[in-house]
Amino acid sequence: MKVAANGVERFVKAPPPGVRAVLVYGPDTGKVLEFAKAIGRSAVDNLDDPFNVCELDGDEAAGDPARLSDEMHARSLMGGRRLVRLRNARDSHADAVANALEGDTGDSLLVVEGGDLKPSGGLRKLFEAKREDIAALPCYADSGRDLASMVRDVLAAGSVRIEPEAERFLIDHLGGDRMASRMEVEKLALLAGAGSTVDLATVVEAVGDSSALDIDSVISAAADGRPDAILTGLNRAFRQGEASVRIVRMALTYFQRLHLARARVEDGRNPADAIKSLRPPVFFRTADAMARQAARWDTRSLASALARLGEAEIRCKTTGFPDEAECGQALIDVARLAVMAGRRSGGARR
Repeated sequence: MKVAANGVERFVKAPPPGVRAVLVYGPDTGKVLEFAKAIGRSAVDNLDDPFNVCELDGDEAAGDPARLSDEMHARSLMGGRRLVRLRNARDSHADAVANALEGDTGDSLLVVEGGDLKPSGGLRKLFEAKREDIAALPCYADSGRDLASMVRDVLAAGSVRIEPEAERFLIDHLGGDRMASRMEVEKLALLAGAGSTVDLATVVEAVGDSSALDIDSVISAAADGRPDAILTGLNRAFRQGEASVRIVRMALTYFQRLHLARARVEDGRNPADAIKSLRPPVFFRTADAMARQAARWDTRSLASALARLGEAEIRCKTTGFPDEAECGQALIDVARLAVMAGRRSGGARR
């Protein structure tokens, strides 16, 4: 069965009884690993248990196709459930996985970890079939809600609270990889200490070197009309594992807020006051730049920028499309719109 994206977290926390094999796949390798481990722990207490856990790499399984089936049909010598993990799985492993699931596999659980698999590939076709005993779980880049849930869970586990403004900044500045994001939050919890409350200054200190700060600069450069300042920052973000669709969504959020601020300018407010009126509040370090941009743009040009970014989001989510190139081109196109808007507004100073 195919698990819908909005049901993945619920499945991971409590896998349904009777499920004996799960495929966890997607472009976010950190999330794939995190979810695979969580599902594995539903079967065994210790993922390093040498008696009840077998871990195979994709190359091992390819070199000995019968091994996976042997492990799935083996019985625990110490009692309890067995867990079989197939790491770095590819579509070429589909036949071996299907064979491993034939017959009576007892109480064994198979967890298969794959990358960004194609819908037409063998593994997804196998696991997305209408069967109740196997399941396919997609792992895509975290949404703001996903990140907020993860942040609260990790901090609560360390008995740490966080102020609302600090939480917003943290969520906005975590990277695109789930494992890296979790490590940043765990670092923050250790820095704060049990029983403490995290404020904005602490968060800025903890995640100040995050790739998302580079993305902020890239988006601000686009809003300022500086296309030359976009590609270097984007390439650095991509090397750090950022997903193009997340960058585009961050740009969409930024320009939606800028559009609202500009509408208030056109209703008579000055740009600085318009920015201060936004809720949630604009981070103080970016407020001056955003006020400058609210003076440069007009609402019609901002609507065009939002339309271009919306088009880019759709393309970045299209299988096989060169998403990183599209992300960069969209931001350059937005920067060109900013240049034209600046000329119309009388060449607002940068």
